Amino acid sequence: MGDPTVSAEVEEAITHLDTYGYCILEGRISGEVADSMTARFLEMHADPELKDQIHGDEYYQTLFGMMNREDRVWTCASHPDVVAVARHFLGDKARVAEACSNPTWPAAPVGPLHTDDGAFFHELPGVPWLINSMWMLTDFTEENGATGMVPLSHRSGMKKPPPEYGDDSPFIKAITGKRGSVAMWHGGMFHQSRANVSDQIRVGLNIPYYPPWF
Repeated sequence: MGDPTVSAEVEEAITHLDTYGYCILEGRISGEVADSMTARFLEMHADPELKDQIHGDEYYQTLFGMMNREDRVWTCASHPDVVAVARHFLGDKARVAEACSNPTWPAAPVGPLHTDDGAFFHELPGVPWLINSMWMLTDFTEENGATGMVPLSHRSGMKKPPPEYGDDSPFIKAITGKRGSVAMWHGGMFHQSRANVSDQIRVGLNIPYYPPWF
């Protein structure tokens, strides 16, 4: 029997992540809140006083420390459905390690296919060491470069993708969704930021969860 405090939809998401390495929880914040957060995040990325704290280039950027910059990030990080998924795989003491904004501008090229923090291990552990999440503050579409993932790759036991997995590999699946939804995935998944060939900025909020031993 499943956890009686967890909805059937969340149980299904847990099963999907366990099987395929990722899941999507739809509509966990409203479109209006997502739009407002998008506007606020882009203001921060345009703020000259924050320029030295922003990593990346004119196409893809990361601003860390979002828990201390925008109160609504706490709402996302502590969302009960997201926490339930993270705790299922990492235990009741799973913790948030960081929160960062990730705008991707039009013409952004494809990012490298990778795993999360696999390089920290001599040999990957047999249990999840990280459950990552990406809140879709704008729609994530094929055109604007929605995160690409290789389903089932979290079961490979490999710290990084094999060289034959190129950027155009047919095994890479675009993880699309409406603004206000959140994608979650196992740290061992092969994934990438895909090219933004649209005329729209894609904005995400990345929040990883770790077990206390890592």
